[in-house]
Amino acid sequence: MKKINKKVELTLLKPMYSTYHYQTPSAAFIINNPSIRNWTLNEVMILTCTIHFLNGFTTPQLDVVKSFWDDNPNFKKKWYDMYFLNGYTNIIIKNLIDAGYYVYFTDIDDYYVRGKSWYNKRHFTHDGCVCGYDDEDKTFCIYAYDENWIYRKFWTPQKDFNAGRKAEFKKDNPGIICGIKPKEDIIEFDPQRALENIELYLNSTRVPFRKGGDNTRYGIVVHEYLAKYLDKLYDGSIPYERLDRRIFRLIWEHKNVMLERIEMIEKTLQIDNSISDAYKAVVREADNCRMLYAAYHMKQRNSILPTIQSKLLSLKSQEEILLTELLKKSQGEI
Repeated sequence: MKKINKKVELTLLKPMYSTYHYQTPSAAFIINNPSIRNWTLNEVMILTCTIHFLNGFTTPQLDVVKSFWDDNPNFKKKWYDMYFLNGYTNIIIKNLIDAGYYVYFTDIDDYYVRGKSWYNKRHFTHDGCVCGYDDEDKTFCIYAYDENWIYRKFWTPQKDFNAGRKAEFKKDNPGIICGIKPKEDIIEFDPQRALENIELYLNSTRVPFRKGGDNTRYGIVVHEYLAKYLDKLYDGSIPYERLDRRIFRLIWEHKNVMLERIEMIEKTLQIDNSISDAYKAVVREADNCRMLYAAYHMKQRNSILPTIQSKLLSLKSQEEILLTELLKKSQGEI
């Protein structure tokens, strides 16, 4: 007879990118194969944005190419369209968790989900993850932004999750769930691949990366477009109430991951750590930008924006110098 689990909670690792829910699984769900982290170090570094905000849009749609967990080929994936689950969604979620799968979901209305970012405030369809359940108190362990916009695990009633799911279902937006489990293959850090991508990051305004027309920008030049975005906030052409609160968190995370990548390159190629030591100042400046922008989000003070812009362009310039030096220093070491 099958054992009935009353409570299961899967262990998470610290994510590398977690600005958006769809980024987190690539590093948070790999406790059974931590080497998958190397795939992100090898592949995920090209910043991207759109320039629609120059003409009426209110977000630069900042992202990092391949940071969506589904771009990562190192996971087993079990997809389910909730439209066809006929009331068995919770059972399937629990069965997946029992089998060691983390569960990614889309299209749940935050308004109904206790503890979620827009709970009882705004109807907003969102994604997130389920990493545990407790059938004693009928709760799910959710991994997502909470009511204070802190990305963490929290427990929420299964009935609230169901209410959020059903609200979207009624709008003909049933969403999906996907079980995610790391594969067993060991992924090695590849300094040559990492350096190739760093070179593309530095030159991606001149080298086509993918189709995007004139509305998409890639690589280090993205910082300059974020500076333009700050100009639009400053002159009021993008309303303060519509600002994208997430962008400088992603810049900070990008610099943290880049630092780890540089350290791995230095270690693997057995070169000195002078570049990574210097790059720590870039990470600190990105964190300063993040904190100042968070303060601006809390209270509109336009005088902060030029300071953030100056720091942003300064860290971009310093990053370009250090990464260019890293490419030169690594020549002949591969």
